[in-house]
Amino acid sequence: MADSTHLETPQSFVSDSSSPGAEKPGITVLETPGQPKYGFVDYRAAASPDSHKKVPPMVIQIIEGLTTLKRIPQDGSNLNRSLPLVLLYDNKGLELFDRITYLPEYYLTNCEIEVLQSNIREIAAEIPDGSDVIELGCGALRKTQLLLKELDQVRSGITYYAIDVMPSPLHKSLGELAQRFNNISFVALCGTYDEVLHHFKKDVRPKTLLWLGSSIGNYSAADACDFLANIAEHALAPNDAVIVGFDRKKDPGVIMDAYHDSQKITDDFELNVLCHANSVVADAVAVLRGDKTPDPSLDGLFDVSKFRYTGDYEQVLGRHSAYLQALEDVVINWPAELLPIVKSICGSDQNLLIKRGELIFIESSYKFGPAVPEILARGCGLLHCAEWSDSRDYYTLNLFRKPPATMSPLPATMNGIESIEYVGKGAPALQHVHKLQALVKHPKTLRQPSTIPRISEWKHLWSVWDVLTLEIISRDHILDRPIDLRHPFIFYLGHLPAFADIHMSKAESAPLTEPAIYAEWFERGIDPNMQDPSKCHSHSTPPSEWPSIDNILAYRDRVRARIIGWLELHERNNGKNTPADTARHLWMSFEHEAMHIETMLYMVLQMDPACTKSPISITFNPSDGSVPNVNWISFSGGTDIKIGLANDSESALGNAALPRDYHVFGWDNESPQTSVDIQPFSVRTQPITNGEYLAFVSEKLKCCADPSVVAEKVVPKSWTKLASGEYGVRTVVGNPSITTSEASLWPVFVSQTQAAAYASWCGKRLPSEAEWTHAARTYHLAMALSQIADSAANPYDSSNQESVDKYLDRLLTAHGICPSELEWPPYDMLVPENANIDFAHWHPLPEATDKTIGRYSTPMLQPGLPDARFIGNGWEWTSTQFYPFDGFVPSSMYPGYSADFFDSPDCKDQDSTHYVVKGGSYATHRRIAQRQTFRNWYQRAYPYVLATFRLCK
Repeated sequence: MADSTHLETPQSFVSDSSSPGAEKPGITVLETPGQPKYGFVDYRAAASPDSHKKVPPMVIQIIEGLTTLKRIPQDGSNLNRSLPLVLLYDNKGLELFDRITYLPEYYLTNCEIEVLQSNIREIAAEIPDGSDVIELGCGALRKTQLLLKELDQVRSGITYYAIDVMPSPLHKSLGELAQRFNNISFVALCGTYDEVLHHFKKDVRPKTLLWLGSSIGNYSAADACDFLANIAEHALAPNDAVIVGFDRKKDPGVIMDAYHDSQKITDDFELNVLCHANSVVADAVAVLRGDKTPDPSLDGLFDVSKFRYTGDYEQVLGRHSAYLQALEDVVINWPAELLPIVKSICGSDQNLLIKRGELIFIESSYKFGPAVPEILARGCGLLHCAEWSDSRDYYTLNLFRKPPATMSPLPATMNGIESIEYVGKGAPALQHVHKLQALVKHPKTLRQPSTIPRISEWKHLWSVWDVLTLEIISRDHILDRPIDLRHPFIFYLGHLPAFADIHMSKAESAPLTEPAIYAEWFERGIDPNMQDPSKCHSHSTPPSEWPSIDNILAYRDRVRARIIGWLELHERNNGKNTPADTARHLWMSFEHEAMHIETMLYMVLQMDPACTKSPISITFNPSDGSVPNVNWISFSGGTDIKIGLANDSESALGNAALPRDYHVFGWDNESPQTSVDIQPFSVRTQPITNGEYLAFVSEKLKCCADPSVVAEKVVPKSWTKLASGEYGVRTVVGNPSITTSEASLWPVFVSQTQAAAYASWCGKRLPSEAEWTHAARTYHLAMALSQIADSAANPYDSSNQESVDKYLDRLLTAHGICPSELEWPPYDMLVPENANIDFAHWHPLPEATDKTIGRYSTPMLQPGLPDARFIGNGWEWTSTQFYPFDGFVPSSMYPGYSADFFDSPDCKDQDSTHYVVKGGSYATHRRIAQRQTFRNWYQRAYPYVLATFRLCK
């Protein structure tokens, strides 16, 4: 056949084998006379020199699947036998599947081809020169060649790696492609995902992984998340990409036709699993016997004629399941050579009876809602950067990138993904009413953050801070001071460790970390009065000359080590006997650092973009002419509505042992809990966008004598003038135009003065703090309840614009919960899982429009409440002056945290008056964004904060 020579293993793959003493797989270059070369690497276990010494893993999986009844699919209700999914793809299976892709019923391939053809330039633009393009399960490459053709024309230095389980189709496809595309190098990698991905290497060349078709649909959302998280952690470097195809939920009839075609080719494809299993088993038996020629007819397990293909579609889950059903009682006779293995697996070596009608599970094909890619990204440590769809929205290709840092660890349980379609808006899965009852009657039982942030949370927080301060800002600019009302950047490098060390010293009753003078220089920053900057709260006096960056970073590292040391001891002791005040010092230091990440970000945004480095490649979508989807939702309000945090008295807890069940710390201004009366009101379902605010600015500039004076008052500091003369929005990943890009649909970031002026221009007002809090938490719970199937008998009355709180009362009553018993937990765990917080993106996302839903919205299971968003993208200004609740007691640990910024009532509406903001921005840590009692504040005219607003009436 072809000549071959051994060269080095491909650069992006390590060559070590998992088999001790096995020969390291090297790249074999296959060359047919007159044809181009391509590489071939065989990672299959069967290709290992010592494979004859053991039963292949595939045989063991076949035995385990047949002899074990388990809940499969995992979200199903029945116990089934199963066979490995990979058995679908031998040579015959690949040939049959290729035929399926040409069937008229099988919409998937044509949809994917349409997406590729329509967006090929944009997709290729996301793959840089000198990249490795690695396809998981390449098949016949009918679709991939569209991308390769474009890359061959517009890129250089591309190497394409094709991964698949069978060598023959790989040889056929790669041989043909190597002839057609002269500017791309080709390497075939033969093996399963597990066999090949084990050999990935990071940080060699830029990588783009392709997971096309609907392969991700073979996994439940949680399993897909685990798979991608493993790739992100072990194989990808920052800015590397993964392009994944998602088959969308649609008419069940369309889906059933696609998997049950009139020509019965799908039947042959699924039944071929039994033929392939027979061959795999026969091969293994022949090796164990020492025979040279396997005999599947003698040593195979199945008589294919005794089975038929069947399948079903579960609409709510979006899952099509394929099974092979026994047409009669079938006895599986184990070959004698496998009996020891069978007995070791199931405890018996007796023949296996599969009864008539019994099902053997083969595969699931999940269909996903529009929100799933966004939520999936959060669960696997990636950013969801782009999405391309076909004309019917049947299918999407989604671009994910690995960010340089993530603000929070990956969720321990993906309960926002596993059953995302059970509830609207990406809220955590609440499939069963008893979970909501637990929320209402026992709020502590719903998953909430630990009282003290864990080590992994600290490390993720620090990773974002370090990217922001040491990568986005270069050392040449660390002394810059882009906002006069704040210190230079270098102060904050020392401020965070100094603040934390002061509190660690108190927590441990131990000396400060050296140099101790840093605690004096860096303890507290400045926030002067905007009208008279000479007026400022007590603050540190900076040194006459700043310490060197290296010395500050060394100090930072010592403080971090101190924190980790304390946390390690705390976790080893299981948190026993930890004094509450000690725990509060740790918690306070953590949230202080989280808040300063936002401070640092909005300072960086005021720099000249030429002086910063983008942390990740982002391409902003062009404007498609959409306008914001303007809807209103109403609330009846009521009396004695509780806001604020209960049971967190710093003095009452003192140094007593931290409560073992659960405790929520809050800042002093969150306590004590207070009661308010709220009159009926309505709010817009989403904030004001840049595009809407631009119309306001244009109107004001058109009607004034001196545009420069007016512009200084109304043009947000979050905008910048572009070379084209248009306004762009400041982000660390680019400044997209408000006129020509998606930024027109981002929420506008303004001062409270500007927000109030816009509201007045519209004849509306800003919501109060109490109104905003009541609206957000009530909406989240009502939406979650409404999307449970049990609530179908109590639909939202949209025709009469039913108030959300009255609708919630109806839902609670219908589920046997008395509305008056509702106790709002401090953490709103029904904030959508895909809310744009926690640096899920390094920029805002578009709000819902007249054409599409927002990037972090989800179509509802049934018609009901309008789509609304309260948390994420940006904080929201309120009309409430920052004031203490009745009974307020300043924190003894940080007395000036709030008290220094309470203004007297006669200061209302001055530029320097502090007003409450609620919610959270894209840079807000989820602990803060989800704590509905958290109160943030800024001076009314302060123009730099990531704060937007919504209208109220």
